[in-house]
Amino acid sequence: MDDRGQRSGRTGGADHEGGDVIEVDFELVERAVLNDTEAGRTIQAAFIEHFGRFVEVTVRPVLRDIAADGGQPQLLVNGLAELMRSVADSIEFPLDHPRSGFPPADPADPPATP
Repeated sequence: MDDRGQRSGRTGGADHEGGDVIEVDFELVERAVLNDTEAGRTIQAAFIEHFGRFVEVTVRPVLRDIAADGGQPQLLVNGLAELMRSVADSIEFPLDHPRSGFPPADPADPPATP
C-alpha cells in the first residue's frame, strides 16, 4: 500500500510473518531519517536557518504593516501555509512522477507559476 501524498497520518500496512499487518507511519520514519543522519541534520539546520531568516526579515514586517493598516494578516499566513504544502507536494512527487499533477489533467488549466 502506498499512502504517500496524504499529508496527515500517512500510514501503510505491510503483511508480516503470521499474517499480521504492521502499521507504518511514513512521516515518523522520514522524520527519524532526517534527525538520525548527518545529511538529514545538515539539511534540517540549513532549512530552519534560512526559513527563520525569511520569516523574520520578510514575512513579519509585512504582516505587521497589514495589521497596522487594519488588514487580516492571518489570511496571508494561511496562504503561505498552503504554498508550503504545495511546494512540499511538488518535492515529494517530482514533476515526472504521475502523482505530481503535472502536466495538468486539462491542458486548458496550466499549473500556477510561483
